[in-house]
Amino acid sequence: MDESLSKQQNSKQEDENDSKPRAASMQPEPSKPEFRSVSMSVARPMSVAGPVTRNPDVIDKESYFNLTFSKPQAKKSESAQEIGEDVQSNWAPRGLRPVPAFYPLERSSRVVDDELAEIVARVSEANRVLSIHAIYCNETATASLTTAENLEMQLSLWKTSGGIAVELQRRNGDSIAFHRYCGYLLDAVVGDFDPTEHAENHGEHLDVIYSKKIQRLLSLEHGKEAATEVENAIIAIEIAHGLLMKDRMDARQLGLESLCLLTDPNKSGDTTALIASNVVLLGSAQDLGLEFQADDMIFDEGPFQEIRQTILSLIQLRRIGDADEFDGALTEEEEHITILHNLALAVLANALDVIENEEADEELTSKPRARTCSETICENFLSDATEVSGDNEIIKTLITELGKAGDKPHNACLSAKCIGSLCRASDKARRRAKELGAKTVVQTALEVGTRTHLKLEKECEKVITTLNSPRNDE
Repeated sequence: MDESLSKQQNSKQEDENDSKPRAASMQPEPSKPEFRSVSMSVARPMSVAGPVTRNPDVIDKESYFNLTFSKPQAKKSESAQEIGEDVQSNWAPRGLRPVPAFYPLERSSRVVDDELAEIVARVSEANRVLSIHAIYCNETATASLTTAENLEMQLSLWKTSGGIAVELQRRNGDSIAFHRYCGYLLDAVVGDFDPTEHAENHGEHLDVIYSKKIQRLLSLEHGKEAATEVENAIIAIEIAHGLLMKDRMDARQLGLESLCLLTDPNKSGDTTALIASNVVLLGSAQDLGLEFQADDMIFDEGPFQEIRQTILSLIQLRRIGDADEFDGALTEEEEHITILHNLALAVLANALDVIENEEADEELTSKPRARTCSETICENFLSDATEVSGDNEIIKTLITELGKAGDKPHNACLSAKCIGSLCRASDKARRRAKELGAKTVVQTALEVGTRTHLKLEKECEKVITTLNSPRNDE
């Protein structure tokens, strides 16, 4: 009985042990993620650079950057220097980058099937004739362009399946001026721009055609009463003064740009330009013989004095009011000061040119006659400028600015224009310029202008002629 009982217990225990793994095997196993891929035949994308031969599903950035910064062959660098017998290019790209996939070229671009050396020669010469300050990069085949209107552009050369693509982008500045320059530069790329013909027709001034149109419009306004024209000029100058006295840099820039227009007789008329020029140089409009001035019109000389003070402070001290002078790395505010300095030079150059040409003009029936000659005005201006900046003479400042022609040709061009006007009007200014070594500086700037900047070249030639001309006191 005991044996049978023990056998029953053992069999029962074995059945329980067998049932446990069966129960465990009945539970479902946890699911595991599965990754599947499907190979599809996708049409390869097309770009300006041609068909893409690599895997279309992968953007191969490494090969693009290797092509971008790879060193090209020396043959292209040597051939880029030879562009003609009398013109030497300032740009020698060592190679061209391919247009990246999915990179849309600007509409302001051209694709030319010509030699790289020929295209570079055309662009470089067009920049010189148009007086565009160009900073060329031979590694990336790009150029940073800056015009006299503070318009900033970027010019890039790309390698494409159809030839060489030349792309022009506007980075900063007036869009209307950009399209004007863009038309000339893209015409030069395809060979439709003749530098010699352009220089003969337009001289060193790009907007001569537009100035003639403005003159025709201004001639229609001669029927207005003279007193109304003088009053409008005074109001416009006061508006410019209000903008200059604001704390915002953009308002000050707009005020100086307004003065640039007011002191340009081609854009504002002879009467307005003469009044604005006297305000800039003398801080007053009372020295003008305004016979047709209304009896109840009273000039407030305070704003005029502040305008002259601001112009001189920007030119000689590169600041407005009691602000500190900037000498370090460019910040956002310092960039604004650099633009204001350029605009102040432009205002002074326009004002001196108006005073010089006004005395030589015999048709004074429709504009006021100045009671003082240009020599007296210029000498008074030189004396007042010395009082503003202490020992820092305005002629010395202009000569120093002219010495930076390699880095800032636009400022150097305006400085040369100011020096020429002062030396032609005043023997005292002419002698002082010679004492400060103006001849050597002007000659160096002339070489820079001959290579890169037509306006600078013409202004330096005028200054050299003035300094070399004999005078009665010599």
